Amino acid sequence: VMCVGQLAMQAVVNSLGTAAVAGYTAATKADQLSVLVNNAMMTAISNYVAQNYGAGLPRRIRSGVRASLLQTETLNVLMCAGILLLRHPIVQLFLDHPSQEIYVYSDGYLLGVAPFYLILGLLAIYRTAIQSMQNSWAPFSACMIELVMRLAATLILTSSIGYTAVCIASPLAWAGACALLIPVYYHMMGRKQNML
Repeated sequence: VMCVGQLAMQAVVNSLGTAAVAGYTAATKADQLSVLVNNAMMTAISNYVAQNYGAGLPRRIRSGVRASLLQTETLNVLMCAGILLLRHPIVQLFLDHPSQEIYVYSDGYLLGVAPFYLILGLLAIYRTAIQSMQNSWAPFSACMIELVMRLAATLILTSSIGYTAVCIASPLAWAGACALLIPVYYHMMGRKQNML
């Protein structure tokens, strides 16, 4: 599901020329660092929530999710700051002597995505917590929302705002998925609490 949205974004970038492709590719490689950080936190919270869900301990789930959110968002703020401050040296790791035009495209993507790592952190933790409590429909629905949001941003907004649509497609997708997952998490936790 995620790959379809990424393919649409890549197709738009490909139509903008080689400088856009080079800048976008270098920027997305830098952006993958944040994905690795969030994936590590997802692995940690997954086991914790699953064990406490099985043991019927919602208070521990709540405290674990809260602690995980704090740690994840702290790391995301640091990642955002590091990527934004070092965005040109990071691009130089992937490209020899990038042109000013390449920097324009890489900067556009990183400035459009990195400030929204906090939303990505929310998405990662809440999706994992919900899935670890044996709810598969909400995470799948969130994936579908992400797909629709990425496609809509890329295919519809590109005609009016160009490359910026590609740069904001992921943050819009993350926000759309969070709009479903966060209420689902709190609803599940409230229901679990009432069962005790």
